[in-house]
Order: sequence, then C-alpha cells, then structure tokens
Amino acid sequence: MAVQQTRVAVVTGVNRGIGHAILRNLASGAHGPLVVYATTRAGTLPDGIAKHQKPHVKIISVPLSLRDPESIEALAARVAKEHEAVDVLINNAGVYYYREGISDTERADTLETNYKGTLHMCQAFLPILRNPGGRIVNVSSQAGRLRWLAPHLRPAFLARDLTLEKLDDLVREYDAAAGRGDEVKAGWPPMAYAVSKAALNAATRLLARQHPGLLINSCCPGWVATDLGAQAGTPSKTPEEGARIPLHLAFGDIGHTTGKYWANDSTADTGVGKVQEP
Repeated sequence: MAVQQTRVAVVTGVNRGIGHAILRNLASGAHGPLVVYATTRAGTLPDGIAKHQKPHVKIISVPLSLRDPESIEALAARVAKEHEAVDVLINNAGVYYYREGISDTERADTLETNYKGTLHMCQAFLPILRNPGGRIVNVSSQAGRLRWLAPHLRPAFLARDLTLEKLDDLVREYDAAAGRGDEVKAGWPPMAYAVSKAALNAATRLLARQHPGLLINSCCPGWVATDLGAQAGTPSKTPEEGARIPLHLAFGDIGHTTGKYWANDSTADTGVGKVQEP
C-alpha cells in the first residue's frame, strides 16, 4: 500500500467561525497527512484544536494581517523555505460592516482586507503553489454577485481582457463615488462589502486564466452562524456546514473547474454547491 504524500495547506482567519471549522476538519485527518499553516492576527491557535488533531496532521500557527504586506510576504517566504510547494491556499479571512454609509476608514478596511489583501495572498503564494494541481479557494459571498451591480457596470468585471490594473481602477471608481455619497446613483451596491467581494471574484477569474495549471475558485459558504453572518439576522447554517464548500473546492473532486464562482442554490442549503453565474 502506497504511503500517502503529506500535503501543505495555508488557511487564513482560523480564529473563529468558518475558518475555525475548516481548521478543525483539517486537524481531524479527514484529508490525509497535512502540514497546515493556520493564520490569525495574534498568531495563536483557537482553543480546542489540539483535541481534534490527529498525529499525521501538523498545525503551525502564524501571525498574519491582510492589511500588512510584510506579514504576507514573510509567511510566503517561510513556507517556501520549509517546503517544496504548497498544495492548497484557503483565503478565508475577511471583514464585514453590515450597514450602508460606513465611514471612510471602515470602507478602506473592507476593500483593503477582502480584495487587496486577499489578492496579495494569492500573488505571494502563486510562485510556490504546486503546478499542476495546486488550489486556491477564495471565500467570497453571494453579495459579490454581479446581479447587485447596475447592468452598465457588469461587463467591465467580466471582460476577457480585464487586468488587475483595470480592476483596481474599477474599485477606485467605486471608492470615489462612495466618498461622495453617490455610489448607488452611479450603479454600485450600497455596501462596500459587496464591491469588495465582486472585485475578489473578478480577480479569481483573472488569476485562473493566467495560471491554467492551477485550480483557482471563489465561493459563497452560505449564511453561517458566525459573528460576521449574525449581523444580518439569524443565520441558518452552522460553521461546520459553512466550511463544506471551501473544503470541497480545496480537497474534493472538482475535475478541472477553475475561475468559477461556486455556491449552493440557496444560502441555507447545506450541500457542497456547484458552479453558479458570477
């Protein structure tokens, strides 16, 4: 019987919610031998992980802030030094201010964390992802679907010739409109969170086209009972249920699916989802 190869995974935002549930699942050994770099801002593991951890899973806690480029680069450099390649990157960390008319500071935090910081994570790890076959999973949201943008804005996010520079320009266009208070009139969603996730989904499609040997996808985990999800009411799913889609994209049989937005038909559904319209 062949010995199963130890894979290397990086997961951001494991201190609570979906990230914590993802880490517990990985610690359980359900996906075979693993080395997991688990990040939080404090660089400490959440309580209770040790009791789930199997001997063939090694978990390494690492400090990381998506708004600190140096911490992103330091993590990528460390993993590159300690391992030949990375098999899976799950970008789970994010912020959510569930209200309209947030402050300039809160809007900057949203865009810099959910879009720019997550994109920086992808860019830092792309050179060391196992090729072919390495996977990136960007945890997004149904709020980032293009249906929430005015029709005249949607083609720019879907354009085959979209570049990161053009995508940055779109985000800056929104940011300027929000700063003036006329973003809705200009066709943008009323919440910065939606724009940050629409930009992340677009970046996911772009990176997938640029790196055909990898599987790079984004997903909506559903409406999950976390501190983030509970801002919008009483969520219908547990963190463990919310972890199913990201884990499926990271370790499940998805064929050659890449550059797609993956979700269940309803945010309350508890399955592993499928490809949906962006």
